[in-house]
Amino acid sequence: MSRNQRFLLLGLAVVVLIVAGVAIGSGGSSATKSSGPVTITVKNAQPVGGVKDVTFKKGGTVDLTVASDTADEVHFHGYDVHKDVAEGGSVHFEFPATIEGKFIVELEDHKQTLANVTVEQ
Repeated sequence: MSRNQRFLLLGLAVVVLIVAGVAIGSGGSSATKSSGPVTITVKNAQPVGGVKDVTFKKGGTVDLTVASDTADEVHFHGYDVHKDVAEGGSVHFEFPATIEGKFIVELEDHKQTLANVTVEQ
């Protein structure tokens, strides 16, 4: 075997190892990864950084806080939980994630979506 053939085989082996490592590291499990505790900051009735997409695992706990400079009612649709937030205050939602699906969290009076929440297996 020539020197160039050895380098070619070594290079191919390195590529195979890298591809295998990426495949194993990126998709070894189909389990839902929970977003964990999430805080949404509201400024001028808008979510800072845009509307958040968060996921919670069914059977786990929804743990979401909204800190707002705008007084309003924060409504977690689907679970039909709502809390009033004072100007400069915050509200905390913590409850069992028992209903699977996609839900909106919004500033009710301002009709502003703060988060798109997914609860899945």
